[in-house]
Order: sequence, then structure tokens, then C-alpha cells
Amino acid sequence: MTRQRALLCLSTTLGSAFLVSTAFAQTQSFSDVPPGHPAFEAVEYLKENGVISGYADGSFQPDRKVNRAEALKIIIAPIVDAETLSNYTTSPFGDVTADAWFLPYTEAARARGVIDGPPSKPNFLGGNTVIRAEFLKMLELANEVAPTTTLSELSLPLSSDVANVNEWFYPYMRYAVASSMIMVGQDGLLYPAQELTRGETALLLYRFIMYREGRRTQALLSEAENEILILLNLLEQNALDQANFASARGLIAARGAHLQRPDESIVRGAVKVSEAFRKLVLAYEAGANQQYEQVVTLAKEAWDLGASAKEIAPELASIAEQVQTIAGNMASSAREALGENP
Repeated sequence: MTRQRALLCLSTTLGSAFLVSTAFAQTQSFSDVPPGHPAFEAVEYLKENGVISGYADGSFQPDRKVNRAEALKIIIAPIVDAETLSNYTTSPFGDVTADAWFLPYTEAARARGVIDGPPSKPNFLGGNTVIRAEFLKMLELANEVAPTTTLSELSLPLSSDVANVNEWFYPYMRYAVASSMIMVGQDGLLYPAQELTRGETALLLYRFIMYREGRRTQALLSEAENEILILLNLLEQNALDQANFASARGLIAARGAHLQRPDESIVRGAVKVSEAFRKLVLAYEAGANQQYEQVVTLAKEAWDLGASAKEIAPELASIAEQVQTIAGNMASSAREALGENP
């Protein structure tokens, strides 16, 4: 089957179609986190709201690694009051002594089901550097997110390093994509085992708070748009596995926006567009396997989704029509192949 060269020119971008300001004053609180630093806005917001603090010398040390005990305090302190924390004086963890500064936080977390305790986990290992997947799990559970059921119908591989949907960390990584806490870099990876720094934990926490307040919609729509561009470039390179990952991330990002803004037409339309591009990727895969009847079916579904997107959000007509053009060309090529090889 002849592949259609389908690089997309987005005359109406998803990200700019729904503007939500998250700008903050450019007052610098820490000597080593100036305006322009990736974590600047996050650090300033969290400091202003009493979530984090710096060091006596006026620094924040954004590149210093964070251990599990420190990470848990960052997560628990804003949601458990001081009086409740003071009631925790003992711990069943073998490595959390009565004089450990982090004991109240581990016990508050254990009581909320944020971390497992004895007998399944005899030690807390508070001195170990926290990794991204651990931090996301603790953050989401502490704030009563239900990552195992939220978007559970989208159990799709997200990247080469988050490809197994049965891994313990998969639901937490999926929710992190859906809430725009994390996104891939140029290497297409999500790094669940990455050791986190103070700056990185601040950024994750800040994005989570902004999402819960409905202030990450623009970021999510921009990410969905970016994933569409990525997947089309990958299809040009015949990198079907990576295109599949990108289509899944784009759909989850759009659905994450929809969870917060279900009544916004631009968001509903973006979901349809993302679903359509997911269908197109699957159609490319079917074509690569000479499953031409499946190509026709998937292309028709993508075309219909494009039509729905135009109806729901007329401002997305340009991108929806491009979906339909690609889908129509794919279906025509598949039908030709079926005629040649009945």
C-alpha cells in the first residue's frame, strides 16, 4: 500500500485556542533560581504558599537530589495539619526511629494508604533518593487521585520505557501524562526510574496543583498538538512503534484536558482529533501488515471523527479536514490494493 506523506500544518493550533494564564510575578526569592530557570514559576508559587522553603544562605539548591523522606514531607505537609502530625510518635518501620524528623510524615502517609507498611514493607528507606514513579504515586494517592481507574480504558503503551501497562507504575505515569505533570523529551522517553532533584519535585507538584485547579488545559492541548506533529514525523520515518506511543500520549493528554473542562467545545473537539490520529496510526500499522480491509475500516472511523470535531468545534475545521484528507487517501490506496490482491 502506498503510504501518504502526511506532514501536518496546523493553521489553527490546539494549544493557542484555549488560553489559561498561569503567569506569576517575576520576583526572585532564591539566589540560584532566577527568572528563566525551568522551575522558577513552580518554586515561587510553592514558596508563596508555604509548601517549600530554602536554605539559610538564600539558596534553594534546585539540583540537589531529594530522598524519600524529604519527598514525603513535600507531599504530606500541605494536606495534613500540624496537630494531626503531632499525634504520630511511633512507627512500625524498622528504620524509622522515634526521634526521626520524618516519622510524622511517614505515619500520616501510611494511614492514608500512600505508602505500604509492615509486614509487606518492613523498612521505609527514607534515605534513598526518590525516583519519578515513586514520587508520582505518593503525590497522586496522597491527594486522593484514583489513577488505576482514571482513564483506565486507555491502557496504552506510552513510550519505550513505559511500554508494559501491567507495571506497578503505569497508572501513575498515565495520570501524570493526562495532567501534564510529565511529557516526553526529544528522545521520546518518560523516565519512570529517574532520580529527582528539588527543582524537579517542585515542578511536578506545581503542575499537579495547577491541573487540579483547571489551569493546565492550554498545556495539555499544546501537548496533544505536539504529539500529533511527532507521530506524523515518525510515520514518515516508518517508526510505527514510536508513532503508536505518540498517538497514545496525545490522546491521553486531550482526555486529561477533558476531565477538567468537559463542557468546553475546543477540548471536546481536541479529543475527537486526537482519537482520529490514533486511528490513522493504527491504519498505517494495518497497511504495513497488508491488512487492507482493516485500513479501510480505520480510515473511515478517522474520517468520521474528523467530521465530529468540525461539528463540535468549528475552529478546528482546518485540522479536521486534514484528518479527513489523509483518511480518504489511505482508504483509496487500500481499496486499490484490495483490487490488485483480492
